Amino acid sequence: MEKNKKKILIGSVSGVAAAVLLTGIIVAAVQGSGKAVKVAPVSNMNSGGWSSGSEISDYGTVTTNMNQDIYYDESLTVKEVYVKAGDTVKIGDRLVAYDTTLATMEKEMKQMEIEGIALNRKNIEAELKQLRGTKAVAKGNVAGTNTVVKASAAGTDAVVNADTGKSRTTASVQRQNMTAREGNTDTGTAGSDQDSTVTDGKETSKPFPEELKGTKIYDKITEESVPYNEDGDGTEEKPYRYLCAPGVTVHAQFMLKVLENREICTFEVVDDKDNPTRILYEWTLDGKNGQIIKPVQPDQPDTPSEPDVPDEPDTPSEPEDPSEPDDPGISDGPTKEELAKEIQEKEERLKELELEQRTAELELKQLKKKVDNAIVTSTVEGTVKSVTDEETARLENTPIISVVGEDGFYVTGRVAETAFDKIKEGMTVTVTSWTSGMTYEATISGVSSSPSTGYSDGNNENLSYYPFTAVIHGDAELSNGDGVNLSIDDLSSQDEDEIYLEQMFVREDGNQYYVYKKGDNGKLKKQYVEVGKNVSGSLEIVSGLSLDDEIAFPYGRDVREGAKTKSTDTLYDYK
Repeated sequence: MEKNKKKILIGSVSGVAAAVLLTGIIVAAVQGSGKAVKVAPVSNMNSGGWSSGSEISDYGTVTTNMNQDIYYDESLTVKEVYVKAGDTVKIGDRLVAYDTTLATMEKEMKQMEIEGIALNRKNIEAELKQLRGTKAVAKGNVAGTNTVVKASAAGTDAVVNADTGKSRTTASVQRQNMTAREGNTDTGTAGSDQDSTVTDGKETSKPFPEELKGTKIYDKITEESVPYNEDGDGTEEKPYRYLCAPGVTVHAQFMLKVLENREICTFEVVDDKDNPTRILYEWTLDGKNGQIIKPVQPDQPDTPSEPDVPDEPDTPSEPEDPSEPDDPGISDGPTKEELAKEIQEKEERLKELELEQRTAELELKQLKKKVDNAIVTSTVEGTVKSVTDEETARLENTPIISVVGEDGFYVTGRVAETAFDKIKEGMTVTVTSWTSGMTYEATISGVSSSPSTGYSDGNNENLSYYPFTAVIHGDAELSNGDGVNLSIDDLSSQDEDEIYLEQMFVREDGNQYYVYKKGDNGKLKKQYVEVGKNVSGSLEIVSGLSLDDEIAFPYGRDVREGAKTKSTDTLYDYK
């Protein structure tokens, strides 16, 4: 009960403090008069993400007549049913066994999808690093209009003059292309668009073939997807080939068709769906053996370091006209505005990929759980109400197996996606009644592989929660629908050293974040920090700050590096 009160109090303080700061302390800070700037310990300003510190939802519900329904799953095929209607079952009794071949293939594909997204992120991060190191030119310094044309992720940038059509590669980008690739210490000529992207010192890609320009590139492979090679017949010698975007997904029905027809399909993943310049890697779905052949390195073209130049006959060279100046229409690089726009686009794409990867990693956890739990056991003690064949269950959306539980005490709780792979059947849950305050022990009997719809813990709207069932053995002073508090000791709790600061205490400088803290000399210091999650308006401080540091409210005339500081307990002082 004390835990609940504490959580409610913290939430209230958060809202009130934010409102007070906006109406009082900010005005006072901006109207500073040269006095010492107040600083307070990070430990006192740490919001802790407004979290209860657990990876399961505190709240649970008691049910006295729990049922268990097992529905059709397109990625699983029923191999054996162990019960029939009317059978009595106990918790842990086997109900059905699945053939997990398809789920295993899905799992391996999902892993490669994640690897593809990660590779794409790495390429974009390299491009970002390249762009940030590129020197912009002023608009007034060029006579013509210049356009930056991207040759490839690992290639060079060419500056093309719209008036003359002349082009040349910027020197600054050349230098960065030479040094950006891992293991490349050559200080000679810059790499060309024939160079392969380098990952961990190994070539993993090849240029996108000209003859495939305009070919459809899939981000989802379904039964309607068409291979691009007309001579393909699904054999090992001539597999069906598909061009795919990074993070491509393959539908289960497509895989079923491949397995049934014993076909072989190869998927070639490109660097960019809209403007492909390279094939990053390829992998194969072997329907004959039910296997996934891991990504392989495509054949690399033989690319000489310098092009062969035919010998020219000796002819006297004409003298240069000293009166003809250099063409002023060629700039040394993109303008500041062009550079800023491209950097912004890359940063936005990186955020999209981060979300895609997080989603794919969660889906991978679900698939692993399916594969690991090929045999589904009963989560309740009761009687088998019905057993239905797969096809009927699919068409009518009815359970394959339905079990009606006997009288008893079951608790429904929810586990956060961050701990989905940690929670296991057989774990002990501590259950505390809101009504009586009595505490009981329950045993987890099942965890759903599908998230709760429309549920949120009120802190992070983007965090998914998965239902689990726990059974209380013996008598308990509980009733159907009672609310209870839940905790699991075996799950990792929030790190006590985690730091979350409300956004008003953290400022942005381009792509970086910083705070003002008290330095070793007692003067105010601008401190850059690395941020992580954003939970209800509080930013996770990953590095750059400790709980022992003292920070200031980062706005106002007096807030500057070198300003005197005055220590206080909290910055929420609005008197």
